[in-house]
Amino acid sequence: MILSACQPQPADIELPEQARWLCVPKGRALQLNAGGRQAVRGFIWFVHADTRLTPGVVAAVQRYLEADELSLGYFRLKFAEDGPGLTRLNGWAANMRSRCFGLPFGDQGFIVSKTVFEQLNGFDETLTLGEDLDFVVRLQAAGISLQELPAELITSARRYRQQGWLSTTLRHLWLTWQLTRQARRRLGVA
Repeated sequence: MILSACQPQPADIELPEQARWLCVPKGRALQLNAGGRQAVRGFIWFVHADTRLTPGVVAAVQRYLEADELSLGYFRLKFAEDGPGLTRLNGWAANMRSRCFGLPFGDQGFIVSKTVFEQLNGFDETLTLGEDLDFVVRLQAAGISLQELPAELITSARRYRQQGWLSTTLRHLWLTWQLTRQARRRLGVA
């Protein structure tokens, strides 16, 4: 287990023996790549710090790893109860976006082979936003399929509470459209 963060490991957090804490400069792509490069197993599972697992996640990961596919595995998204009730709609929409348009976000827990990660040179460190969408678009351009795994990951909805449900939802819609279009344009993909 590799924990990649932009802060040193807090003194009051004791990690299991098989875990490592990496202190990496700020930037999600930098942190993801640092962790990915340190990984020694055949697959890498990228999970956000505030992610909670639901029953069935571990079994879904095991089945995915046993299948040994060259695809990107991701989970259905569910928002925690720490935000407005309308975030249930956002979770439903995120799952539809992933399934129908092939655009899962990083908070859906990407699982990818180390070989594919290296083939794509990881996440684009020049991006300040949308490194996860860019990675997905590059995967698809390389012919790598996406696979929704049969379980949910729970992520915090606090941003919707803090910044407002409507404004956060509209901002995410706009950014998804813009960032996906930019990633496809950089690759010359329509």
